[in-house]
Amino acid sequence: MAWLVLFLVSFFMSALLVGKKGWVLLWPMGLVALVVVYVLDVTLIRLGAFTYKFGLPILGGLPPLYFLSGLFNGVTVARFYPARRWLRLPYIILLSAAYLLVEWLMIFTGYFTYTSKWSLWHSLGLNVTGFTLLFWLGEWLGVIKPGR
Repeated sequence: MAWLVLFLVSFFMSALLVGKKGWVLLWPMGLVALVVVYVLDVTLIRLGAFTYKFGLPILGGLPPLYFLSGLFNGVTVARFYPARRWLRLPYIILLSAAYLLVEWLMIFTGYFTYTSKWSLWHSLGLNVTGFTLLFWLGEWLGVIKPGR
C-alpha cells in the first residue's frame, strides 16, 4: 500500500508541477532517473545494505511501483533544478533530505529495512550522490542547460 501511495503522489505531483510542456522537454530525465535508481539501489541490495518489502527478483529486489515512481520524480526534480550554479548544491542537499524523510517513513511502516551497518547518514550520502549523478547526466545529455 505504501508503494502505491508513493507512486500516486509522485505521478500527481509531476502532472501538476511539471505539466505537459515540461514533460515534453524533460522526459529523458525520467529515464535517466530510472537508470540511476536501478544501478545504485540494486547494487546496494546485492551488497546487503538494505531490502525492500515486495521487491521483485526480476527488478533486482526493487518494488515495481517504487521503481516507476523514479520516472515521475526524475522529471519533477529536473523541472526545478536551479540555473544558477551556486544554488545547485543547496538544492541537491534539500532534495536528499526530503527523500531521507520518505525513506524514514518507509522504514517506520516496515516497507524498507536496513540489513547491515547501513544508516540514515549513509542514505543521505547516497541520495546526494544519486542526485548529483542524475543532474550531471542530464547536463551531459543536453536536457539540462549548464549553470551560469
